[in-house]
Amino acid sequence: MRYRGLVVGSLVVMLVVGCAFALLAQEKFGLKDIPEIKNKKPINMIVETGAAWDKVIEYIKQFETVTGVKVNIERVASPVVYSKENVELMAGTGYYDVVYVETSWTCEWSDYLFDLEELAAKYDPKGVEGFREDIQNISPVLLRCGQAYGKQMVLPFYTYHMGMFLRQDVYDDPTEQAAFKAKYGYDLKPPTTYKELYDQAEFFTRKKGDTLKGKTLDHDLYGVAMMAGAYQINDEISCWIWGMGGDYATVVRNPDGTIKEFVITKKDKDILKQALAQYKDLLKFAPAGCLTANFDFACAQQGEGFAIIQPHQFASLFTWTADLLKEKVPDGKLGIYPTIGGQPYTGAWSLGVARASKNPEAAYWLVRYIASYDCQKVLMKEGGQFSARMDLLLDPEFHSPETEYPLGLVCSYLVDIWKQQAPYVDNYWYFNTRAGGKVYEMQMNVLHKPMAEEVTIDECVEELVAKTIELTSKFDTVPIREE
Repeated sequence: MRYRGLVVGSLVVMLVVGCAFALLAQEKFGLKDIPEIKNKKPINMIVETGAAWDKVIEYIKQFETVTGVKVNIERVASPVVYSKENVELMAGTGYYDVVYVETSWTCEWSDYLFDLEELAAKYDPKGVEGFREDIQNISPVLLRCGQAYGKQMVLPFYTYHMGMFLRQDVYDDPTEQAAFKAKYGYDLKPPTTYKELYDQAEFFTRKKGDTLKGKTLDHDLYGVAMMAGAYQINDEISCWIWGMGGDYATVVRNPDGTIKEFVITKKDKDILKQALAQYKDLLKFAPAGCLTANFDFACAQQGEGFAIIQPHQFASLFTWTADLLKEKVPDGKLGIYPTIGGQPYTGAWSLGVARASKNPEAAYWLVRYIASYDCQKVLMKEGGQFSARMDLLLDPEFHSPETEYPLGLVCSYLVDIWKQQAPYVDNYWYFNTRAGGKVYEMQMNVLHKPMAEEVTIDECVEELVAKTIELTSKFDTVPIREE
């Protein structure tokens, strides 16, 4: 298997590993377990465009048939979801009964969402304990990202936890291994430090007419492909600063565990400056198009054989990139590894129930159903996305000789990386502030500016700090200060 084994001693890790076989054997909640829904009012939800929802929507129709509740589904591109939902939530219109939530928005929207355990107590014949028993199948890390102040506000739909994609066939090539060791003095292996990543990005950047694996290139080759455009760069920078022991702000807690304040420490600012400088330095080994790139460009560069490493990419895109590589470079093969520092951006699109919903009963059961084993298996087998359910990721069906690459590889990576991050996720700033969504949206533009030479790195950090404090002071009750 092409993933790095990780060992972390924590209760959450023990849950992931120790309960693995129990989760596989446990009876699964499904459509048959939904009791009669008394409220038959139609419910509304908003979701992304794309193949994942194309497939799951067919199963939502089964929900309609069984429950007698009509589900109206609005579909938009993912960048529009926040703005459309935020207006309705803040106005309390109840237009969307089921709310589509990116993990960094959870605390921000917590006043507008039901605690799912509150609904379980009211509507579930098995009560809160039945709800808790069912969700133990879901990654504890992603469940924590969907909590606000200890309350479970949402359940994950699919995960796009990040990882590092690299050309495994190139790393395994004896010619490349020998040449790398001769030049840098150490063995070629998946990078675990910035220096190794920089060396390898430099080493693999070549011109048309040079060779790769002993064969002459008919195109330029780049060491890395990155998403430096003003949309997803903040997810990459999150990987970088978390892996270096920093954050956009440090969460300071009282002795009882409640949040006392947020502090943007000198360490946080120094780490952010270092991360931005290193990121910008790597761009010299990336295609020029990376300056305006999102995930599609970066994956295509690697999949079409023009780039060797994606230092940070959404794990949900691994199979697509691998399939493209197989088509364009038949002997090519990908590997997936932790990002530098082993703390990649941890994310999921999730579903919750609006407090202003006209039918929270039906909305609750739809959220439970979409998070169920049956729907999530469709998501993985037909929709091309990765479930947050460990019982699915560990299912032998995804680890057969036919499915291990590329599907099983990612499943194993996700379970491993959740073990790695379990001790840290509770204190990630995004998942502790009501300003997370606002700050997240702001960061996309600000963090892009130094890459496009619009501002210096120091100016970028100064602007980011000022806007983080402004937005947090306005939208959160927890005080924030700069050290």
